[in-house]
Amino acid sequence: MNLKSSYLITIQNFLFVLFLVTTAWFNRWSADDYYFIGELNQKSFIEVYKHLHFNWHGRWTSNFFQLITFKYHHIPGFLFSLNLFTFSFLTISIYQLIKSVSKLISIQLSSKRIWMYSFAFLSVFFFCCVNPASTWFWQTSTVVYLWSVTAFIFLVSRLLKESISFFDYLILILSSIYIGGSNEPLAIITIIGLVFWYYRKKLDIKSMLSAVLILIALLINYFSSGTEFRDEITPGLGFIDLILYTGYGSLKYLLFNSYKTFIPAIILALPFYLLGRKQPPIGAGFNLKRETLVSFLIIIVAVVINQFIVVYALGGSAPDRSTTTSSIIISFVLVRYFFLLGQQHHNRKTNLAIVVIVSVIGMLVFNGFTSIYHYRYAKGYDQRIESIKSSKNGVIEVAPLPFSGYIYSAEISSDNKYFLNQHLKNGLGLKQEVVLKTK
Repeated sequence: MNLKSSYLITIQNFLFVLFLVTTAWFNRWSADDYYFIGELNQKSFIEVYKHLHFNWHGRWTSNFFQLITFKYHHIPGFLFSLNLFTFSFLTISIYQLIKSVSKLISIQLSSKRIWMYSFAFLSVFFFCCVNPASTWFWQTSTVVYLWSVTAFIFLVSRLLKESISFFDYLILILSSIYIGGSNEPLAIITIIGLVFWYYRKKLDIKSMLSAVLILIALLINYFSSGTEFRDEITPGLGFIDLILYTGYGSLKYLLFNSYKTFIPAIILALPFYLLGRKQPPIGAGFNLKRETLVSFLIIIVAVVINQFIVVYALGGSAPDRSTTTSSIIISFVLVRYFFLLGQQHHNRKTNLAIVVIVSVIGMLVFNGFTSIYHYRYAKGYDQRIESIKSSKNGVIEVAPLPFSGYIYSAEISSDNKYFLNQHLKNGLGLKQEVVLKTK
């Protein structure tokens, strides 16, 4: 990779990180978040945690950390700091994964280059998520899905090491437990992958230990009375309906949003093509037809399994946030494919700087537009909260919030009995009802 491309990719990474930081700065608590805030204002931590586990759902690891984060919501700038913490740990996990992979396939990369590709992968993963607002910036969901993905990447980075230290084993154990206790689709797909890994590697203690821990954590989740309660209130689907919902959800995920997800992700994966092009070919070489077919099959299988698990559990369409497992797998597949494609074009002189320049310009424009509507949303949100707290009316009417962009909207309803309205009311400790103006 020439110096010009390296600088351009660094600028592209900087612009993406700037987008994450500014969006985190304008991020605000959602109406759903106020449910936990309201509960913790009225009850003890243990009471709320037990209610969630025994009366709502069994995600015992993410429930614990959800309540910890919401307990300190009143600290100024806490949500912003929490977002930065999340993004930082996710990036560190990616750094360690790339470091492990580079050693495994004997690629010499400096720490500076590993950081560069870590941020590039971070941007690929972001756009592979169908609705990043609901996984990257909505704390209720982030702790479940984005934190479990971070644990998954930490886990994979340890599994790829030939020998690991006591500290590595500790990370492997904690990551496995967190995955199993928070993200059911990721837990099941990881167990399948680990069993396959075990049989490929013969006596790999790490993979079996991880699989057992994930399974135990998942069973604690599954057999909780909270999970049983959720199963009772969600509809059951017949076999044909289950297949139809799974098929529709898979097509929706893969096709309906590709213009704003996978196409940007493919463009942002270009650095890995450039990396592969500068590395000596590894293994038997790259077969374009075979690798393209294998990549498509892995993507389709991952999406279908993810959709099937969620549709079966919910008895209906899978929400966008639950497809994060598919998103991280697709990110791995894209990066691997582009790296191998680059190896196929080893030492080719084609100048792709113009593509990276266009990507940088696109990221710059993207930052400009998103900053504008995120600022407007945050301003409207702050004005709403201030007016609610100062109002003496029996019923508080609020104006609609501006478009929230990549921030998960805290919009409520014109029906004061709607659950989001009640969450906001309880979270703010109000006696009055809060409703959205209809005119």
